[in-house]
Amino acid sequence: MNRILFAKTRRDLRRRLPQFAAIAVTVLVGVVLFISSYEAYQNLSASYDRTYARLRFADVTASGGSPQQVAAAARRTPGVAAVAGRTQGDLPLRVGGDKLLGRIVGLPAGAQPDVDRVDVTSGRYLAPGDPTGVLVERHAAQTFTLSPGDRLRAFDGSAWRTFTVRGIVDSAEYLWPARNRQTPLSDPHSFAVIFAPEATARGLAGPYADSQTLVRFTDDARDTSNTATTRRVTADLRAAGAVDVVPRSEQASVATLQEDLDGFQQLGLTFPLLFLAAAAVAAYVLITRLVLSERKVIATFLAAGAPRRLVVRHYLSHGTLAGSAGAVAGVVLGTLATDAVTRAYTGALKVPDTVIEHRWPVAAVGLAFGLLVGLVGGIAPALAASREAPAEAMRGDGRALTPPGPWSRAIARARWIPVTARLALRELTRSRRRTLATMTGTVLSLVLVLASVGMITSMRSMMNVQYGTVQKEDATVTADTHATGLENSLRAVPGVARVEAVATVPVTLSAHGHSYATSLMGYERNTAMHGFRGSDGTTLRLPARGVLAGKAITGRLHVRVGDMITVDSPGAGGRQARLAGVLDEPLGTFVYATDSTARALTGADAHSYQLRFAQGSTAHARDAARATISNLDGVVAYTDAKALRQQFDKYLGLFWLFVGIMLVLGAILALTVIYVTMTVNVAERTGELATLRAAGVPLRRVAGLLAMENLTATLVAVPLGLVAGAAAAWAALRSFSSDMFRMELTLGWGALLSAAVAVLAASLLSQIPAIRVVRGLDIARVVRERAQ
Repeated sequence: MNRILFAKTRRDLRRRLPQFAAIAVTVLVGVVLFISSYEAYQNLSASYDRTYARLRFADVTASGGSPQQVAAAARRTPGVAAVAGRTQGDLPLRVGGDKLLGRIVGLPAGAQPDVDRVDVTSGRYLAPGDPTGVLVERHAAQTFTLSPGDRLRAFDGSAWRTFTVRGIVDSAEYLWPARNRQTPLSDPHSFAVIFAPEATARGLAGPYADSQTLVRFTDDARDTSNTATTRRVTADLRAAGAVDVVPRSEQASVATLQEDLDGFQQLGLTFPLLFLAAAAVAAYVLITRLVLSERKVIATFLAAGAPRRLVVRHYLSHGTLAGSAGAVAGVVLGTLATDAVTRAYTGALKVPDTVIEHRWPVAAVGLAFGLLVGLVGGIAPALAASREAPAEAMRGDGRALTPPGPWSRAIARARWIPVTARLALRELTRSRRRTLATMTGTVLSLVLVLASVGMITSMRSMMNVQYGTVQKEDATVTADTHATGLENSLRAVPGVARVEAVATVPVTLSAHGHSYATSLMGYERNTAMHGFRGSDGTTLRLPARGVLAGKAITGRLHVRVGDMITVDSPGAGGRQARLAGVLDEPLGTFVYATDSTARALTGADAHSYQLRFAQGSTAHARDAARATISNLDGVVAYTDAKALRQQFDKYLGLFWLFVGIMLVLGAILALTVIYVTMTVNVAERTGELATLRAAGVPLRRVAGLLAMENLTATLVAVPLGLVAGAAAAWAALRSFSSDMFRMELTLGWGALLSAAVAVLAASLLSQIPAIRVVRGLDIARVVRERAQ
């Protein structure tokens, strides 16, 4: 009996090879996506961790207070392996013809520090006898094509000083070149990091230098209780006088990369599950059709004494063989794809260490997915087959379709509807499982398509809001504090339409034992350079007193509108300000006030200017204005806001590629499920379709009947699919949202309509194989069989 059933299984698979192959391919795609994305995620995390460990990246960074007292408190805390101090400051740099606001970081000359080392990839490390020798971080070196021996200049507050590049380095702090959490993305020509001897860095940064204490945990403390150790160290450092304490997970570069990884992981798990669910639906439809068409065969086996469990195992084998075949191929291809994805990602981000490992549990889960698809898709029809009563089953296929219900009877009486349309509409309820399968495939396809489209449209909308509603300036100029008459000189530059003085001061906000480092921006009360978008979508004005802040502040500091917060800055500490309003801005979490309020809180005057160019200015005119402004006396840095937007699109290249692949796969998923359902539909109705053809009904009308039925089921599912797809897109965007990025779901009618049209097009495309089957029907043979 086993040999007979095995031979029958091979025959069944051969006769329905296209349908079973479609199921196997869908499983293959799902498993490939799962293995390649999940293992790539693990490899990327391991690559970052290897770099962090090799360069002894700090687990906690404290700013402010007495460096000696803070460092002593850190050394007394259990679980701390090393402590180091350094100076960090932002200052103007000049590289070639570019003036930018860069960063200088102090390092001990002659020997690497115990915490936050650098990897010298070209040239030599800092030397004690060379106070003007500096190291340049790799991203800046590539942007400005710097190499050992080249020169650059730094502004110390009164004059430009010349330095020589001793080496090019990788830094764990700047695997992603983020200035801070408020500006995780920046124009490469507006930010550069240099490392200098500690004494040189302290002298250059001047009175506004940021004294930092770096703390690294022991391996045991990091592996077993990182969160508890971080809380304990943070409490001790604050008690010792530290103004702000940032754990590694919140460091700007780490947080930006982790946001990307978390989104990558969630998408890599969600999309494969959609494919596997679609494969299970297709397997269910196909095996159910097989059981219904073989009721007499099943009855024969049962009457001959075959155990019912043998029948169940036989029909389960159809789904498990298809699913397992797809899973095995998916594991092989996914393993190969893992290497490519990991290398592409680390290569694009220039991660110093690339870890590629293959984990057998992941492959085992992939194989289990394929087996599970076959079991889930085949268990119901297999059990139904085993419950057949032999005598009843031998009577024929009378139970293949349910008797006409109210819907079918109502459609039959609707004489005003053409006959072809009535036949199509009647079938929607006569074979509910087939209709539900088509609807399920439509919903899954729309979820996959809209989750991808939603991210594209929402990111585009985010950038339009940021650079249209929020940031309205075209460029920002940083001035020498001793410069006079610069504002008039800027107004005289051709193409410049408006100039406003702006104060930008790094601050730390504190309340209820929590702190948050950000920047305070001081504008004119009626500024035209910045729009203030309230959390309810309304437009706010700068308050005469108090500050406006990004809404992430409320959760970080546990405050609400009307509460008082403490503002610490390099020029003044511990001043109080009222939170007058909360803003909803896509990028960063800043604090805003009028120029007079900013001066009262920080003691700093406005030493920056934001510019608006004349409407319709060309790129050539903007470049010319940049060159002219950079050469003005008193200008020490220039930032082009439009260049930042272009850089944002460049950084998202891998993301757009990933989303594009998801769109293509969504169309394939829709086509696969609908294709299997449609071919099974034709197979179930062979007799009916052959009778229509024998009666002289043209092939075109028969094809129209099938197409109308399929399109109707698809159309019925479209509203549900659009809702489910929008929900999936919203959930996907949530994985990217933090105090650094905030995206709102933006799905216009155009996107929804396009997704619906795409699924309907896939449904129409699936008619082609169905029509070929109908054209190839042996009408005489089918009519003879039905007459028996």
